Amino acid sequence: MKENFNIAIDGPAGAGKSTIARKVARTLDFVYVDTGAMYRAAALYLLRSGLSKPSGDLTEDFRQEVCSRLKDADIRLEYQNGQQVVLLNGENVNPYIRTEEVSNMASIVSAIPQVREEMVRLQQKIASSGNVVMDGRDIGTVVLPDAQIKVFLTASVEVRARRRYLENLEKRKAGKQVSSEDLDLEAIAKDIAERDYRDTHREKGPLRQASDAVLIDSSEMSISQVAEAILNLYADKKGRPRVITARTAGFCFGVKRAVDAVYNEAENGSPIYTYGPIIHNEVVVEDLRRKGVDVIHTPEELEGRKDATIVIRSHGVTKELQQKIEASCARCIDTTCTFVKRIHEIVEKESAAGKKIIIIGNHGHAEAEGHVGWSKTPATIIENEQEAECFDGDKNIPLCVVAQTTFNGNKFSELVDILKQRQYNVTVNNTICNATRERQTEAGEIASKADIMIVIGGKSSSNTAKLYEICKEVCDRTYLIQTAEDLDLHLNGSEKLIGITAGASTPNNIIEEVQKDVRRTDF
Repeated sequence: MKENFNIAIDGPAGAGKSTIARKVARTLDFVYVDTGAMYRAAALYLLRSGLSKPSGDLTEDFRQEVCSRLKDADIRLEYQNGQQVVLLNGENVNPYIRTEEVSNMASIVSAIPQVREEMVRLQQKIASSGNVVMDGRDIGTVVLPDAQIKVFLTASVEVRARRRYLENLEKRKAGKQVSSEDLDLEAIAKDIAERDYRDTHREKGPLRQASDAVLIDSSEMSISQVAEAILNLYADKKGRPRVITARTAGFCFGVKRAVDAVYNEAENGSPIYTYGPIIHNEVVVEDLRRKGVDVIHTPEELEGRKDATIVIRSHGVTKELQQKIEASCARCIDTTCTFVKRIHEIVEKESAAGKKIIIIGNHGHAEAEGHVGWSKTPATIIENEQEAECFDGDKNIPLCVVAQTTFNGNKFSELVDILKQRQYNVTVNNTICNATRERQTEAGEIASKADIMIVIGGKSSSNTAKLYEICKEVCDRTYLIQTAEDLDLHLNGSEKLIGITAGASTPNNIIEEVQKDVRRTDF
């Protein structure tokens, strides 16, 4: 009979346990058990029944009253449409159990031994029936002492308070009612510290790290990084390769801003077009097409769009074309990346000052062609060593060199050196954006350690092609794919590490699908 695999995640309030546990469970196709939600449901029942949070220490009378009232509370966990639902006497109370008032009462209720005993019994029953990821305060020490993986997830009080503050701020922005105390960072930190004290000093099942638990401090880590660390513990247990995903993989700031703008506009229902595909990712472009977003490819197609919204993508366009777009439609949304706009400004200013503009970039790439259109004099695109060697300009005219933001950093330096060696008077503007530099550097570092490297991105994505180039130089088994469906790994059992990175036009959901498939691939 196959043994159930249990993962126990303990830690203080606000460390991100529930979010991480859900992500790990989703990747492994395990059942996620939110034990905190069970205590929250009990707390909600007590509050609804009129019981208030005690002002001082818990009295025996209060404990007895809690136990007496909870006899009529039927708390269950069910999965509906793939989501965990907490049922309180048959009612789905998921929308009501995440308030500060309920959280504080839950912390008090969970300190009552009789309440914990009943909850533990129910939690152990769930874990005995299948593979689970369970989070709480005493999962590894009391509920699942034999769990194959135990993690103690923590973060500083200051970090947890700030996370709670930002969550509450988002709630208020969304129109939800939030008290002034819930937006008082100092008060939130005090509340968290007090809750930590209660959880670590309660009589039954106090919060503590199990002796065999792995400590993970999430203060300086993203959700994905923490989840990946736990998933790699699972890989170790199963004798499978570890997976490392680049922190910089996926949408950069400029691309995310552009894509979000189009998705938001699509909800309005008015005619909307992007000039060129919003990003070089066929999956996203097709999804937007289904939502009514069409693509314009030529200036001629601007005719008859007086009532439409036209979006200029993050790559930017020529100055002339931008003016045409703005004049042709009811509304123009310019999502040109700020780094690209800076290059436009340099090109326009330096060409007006009499310098010859050299753009180190790819012929035919929308961004590079756009830069050409901001020069007041003819500009030249140089893509490779041969073109740099063959460039024939007037050496009395100084050169102003800029880079396509997604160009390979090492190649940019090489091409600039060629121009300098040929005695041109060169002013260099290394305009490769910081995000691109970091992405390329990190990809190279991971690939140098990996047995297999996977690069995810659209076929026409320039920055993805550069990532593949960089990774392939140091890792022979480098794969370039668009989606998880393109992945055809052949593992031989000797692999210790699989690396993953993704271009700036790759949505997070595609990266997650690839991560999930990689972890499921059999030898």
